[in-house]
Amino acid sequence: MQGNFIMLQKDDLKQVVSELVEELVGKKSQPDLTSEESDEYYTRDQVCERLHITYTTLWRMQKEGTIIVHKLGGRNLYSKREITSLVKSKVQRSGGSDLNV
Repeated sequence: MQGNFIMLQKDDLKQVVSELVEELVGKKSQPDLTSEESDEYYTRDQVCERLHITYTTLWRMQKEGTIIVHKLGGRNLYSKREITSLVKSKVQRSGGSDLNV
């Protein structure tokens, strides 16, 4: 097996890994959404409130593919357009008398 190898002491390796983790996780702040972007997405709380469901139900709907989650900066966001479309399709199927999603 050919390749380039670097020899590190245990303490040196710990230091390198610590620095990488700090750089990748600790120092990165989550990007703030612009006002235009925030107008296009719901947070998890907003979706649950809008659909009158629990976090568990939202999670189940994500797993089933009923609701698509968009990950942005470590946050779970949901397209307002997709949620509105989901609500409209449920209202049409139920004849408008039941809003259960």
